[in-house]
Amino acid sequence: MVAKLVIAWLVVLSIWRVRSSYDGDDVRLTSAANRYEGRLEVFHNGTWGVVCSSKTAFSYPSGDVVCKQLGYASAAVVRSKASYYYGVVASNTTRVWMDNVRCTGKESSLLQCSSDGWGVNRCSANDYVGLQCNLAYPVKPLSMPVRLSCPVHNNGSCTVCPDQRGPEPGDCTAQPAAQGIVEAFYNNQWRAVTLRGWNMNAANVVCGELGYPLALGIPTMQELWPNFDGSVCSASNATDSDDCNARAVAENDAFRNSHLSVYLQPLTCTGAENRLLDCYFPAFGPVTNPTLKVATVTCGFQPHQSCLGSKNETYRLRGAAVPWTGRVEVKRNGQWGTICDAGWNNLAAGVVCRALGYGTPSLIAPSAYYGRGFGVIHYTNVKCTGREGRLSNCSYQTGLTAQNCGHRRDVGVVCRTPYTACFHPEARLTQFYDRDTSYPFTFLEVNGPSGWGSLCYNDTLNSVSFSDVVCREASSMFSYSVMRGVVSPPYRGPLYSGSMACNGTEWSVSKCSQDLSLVSEASCPNGQTVVQCTPARPDLVPEYTVLETSLRQYPYLDIQPIYNVRCAMQENCLAPSAYSKPDNSFVKLLRFSSESMNWGRADALPALQPYQWTWHACHNHYHSIESFVSYELYSATNGSLIAVGHKASFCLEDSVCAMDGGYARYACSAGSQGISVNCGDMYGRYLDCQWIDVTDVPPGRYSLQLHVNPRGEILESDFTNNRAGCTVQLMANGYVQVVSACTLLGN
Repeated sequence: MVAKLVIAWLVVLSIWRVRSSYDGDDVRLTSAANRYEGRLEVFHNGTWGVVCSSKTAFSYPSGDVVCKQLGYASAAVVRSKASYYYGVVASNTTRVWMDNVRCTGKESSLLQCSSDGWGVNRCSANDYVGLQCNLAYPVKPLSMPVRLSCPVHNNGSCTVCPDQRGPEPGDCTAQPAAQGIVEAFYNNQWRAVTLRGWNMNAANVVCGELGYPLALGIPTMQELWPNFDGSVCSASNATDSDDCNARAVAENDAFRNSHLSVYLQPLTCTGAENRLLDCYFPAFGPVTNPTLKVATVTCGFQPHQSCLGSKNETYRLRGAAVPWTGRVEVKRNGQWGTICDAGWNNLAAGVVCRALGYGTPSLIAPSAYYGRGFGVIHYTNVKCTGREGRLSNCSYQTGLTAQNCGHRRDVGVVCRTPYTACFHPEARLTQFYDRDTSYPFTFLEVNGPSGWGSLCYNDTLNSVSFSDVVCREASSMFSYSVMRGVVSPPYRGPLYSGSMACNGTEWSVSKCSQDLSLVSEASCPNGQTVVQCTPARPDLVPEYTVLETSLRQYPYLDIQPIYNVRCAMQENCLAPSAYSKPDNSFVKLLRFSSESMNWGRADALPALQPYQWTWHACHNHYHSIESFVSYELYSATNGSLIAVGHKASFCLEDSVCAMDGGYARYACSAGSQGISVNCGDMYGRYLDCQWIDVTDVPPGRYSLQLHVNPRGEILESDFTNNRAGCTVQLMANGYVQVVSACTLLGN
């Protein structure tokens, strides 16, 4: 009996020794590029050895235990055949410490799991276990802005803002823009980012978040801040050089002291993250940093995409008031097109933003948020790593293979730019309320010679070009109406008078020509300048397929006696020679249909109010726009203008609407005129003035062009897509041949 008890006790002791020997042992993952994956090894008896699974598969609960022991969240992938992924290790050179490990998943360490015992195994090299762990993220704030900072006195290359907004056409070399110490804002305090784990991957993420397309380097602290001793002043710039040095030392010491603790340590970035907060770090900090080991970076602009040559695909953003925002359009094989939002994400958007000279995207906008495009859909289901230079280097499908991808799913993006943080506006909009009527007034304020003040209204300010620049700078929006003056408003700040001339493309009124002086209220007889801005405008686009179809369906000139087109003559729709001919003379008319779609984000409305419309008695209707579409015939050989026509808007209405998002709201029969979003106004070839008078035009080849909204009377988000046309052959027998397919021009 005693012998049996002794034997039983020895067995228990043996098991206890096996299990208790895990205490103090360690695990690791080896033979992989990433620290969170690799062949699983355990340290025992002074030697590292592998873990295998000869009979019982290494389970996910067992993988979770190991990954949590290593500081990760859980096991992402368990690989029982690790040699296939992490290389073959000869069985005669590697110790196998554990076989057939079994964990429940509740253990805090591999030592708490059961196995066949130390060194007991029946494994070959193909049975070694491998793991890939899920990264363990701390609970993160919703946002954590970053910035570059510099000491007040540095005498080095530290500079936090660039001299320009981005690369301009012709800038074909990478240009440094800003460099400094990287800081993050968390818990209401700016602190430096740790140097641990800081590399070019992390630098690229920070530069992208700051609005720059790339990081050019990681400067040393000596380059950024060479004068730690405060010797930054001289007698030439201070009354007392010693006082100046003392002040500089105090300021630099304060800067140094503010960087004695750091955030985000240790830091791991792949370089494709959208912002620094998306990188991996097990803790925020702050962590003591007495040696001032902080992250630094040099951010810059890459060469402008115009330098890449015509064979490379290029990008542009349309439909928004600022150049870093809008619908993404790409030019491939000489043809502009759009991108479907299926599969679109920050990685793909980042490729576009960086190619345009901006940073990473701050927002992606699906479902044609910035209006519908036109033409081909070049890409859908784009999958990028974020490091590609062009979308063509990513995985993708073409628009032709996309399912359920139309222009109603065109994707848009908002790119980060240093403009928003580094360039202080010279114009702003301030709202005041009338004391008597409580009516709101939105005044334009400019940063003039004596600080911020209101601008006296004069006729030089009554231009869309000026108001567009003001709204772009002050609110990142379009102008809704031109400037006007308000007399005796509640505003009582400084008053400026003078001229400000803009061409409409400037991104700040500081770039406009201006001559301002401080004046009294008595010198402001026209009142103070008020402006209205809007986030959206219409976008009128001629439907070129309607033009081509009408030409092909009715391929002949229409010959009419003048007495049949007398009303059209009153609207100047015939050639000048017709006005000196008798009524029984004939004219030859090149007839066609035109359709103008509104693919923008706001309804297209006549600029004139109904009481300002012109009555035409002969046709018995009003004209809300005298020249809504112009028609032009050019020589196909030398491009000279041969003949013209135009169509007044007597009934601007929703003749046709897209079935997937267009809703008719305007009908002339109801007394309203306009074109709703995703709807169009159709003028059939049978209507008066829906032609070009070619009576005096000899047979030959010509370019027929339609120009919607030629005078810009309706404010649009994009005027570059208002013209369509095709080449036609006028035959001597009166027939018309379409030589080349109709298309959008100037796009």
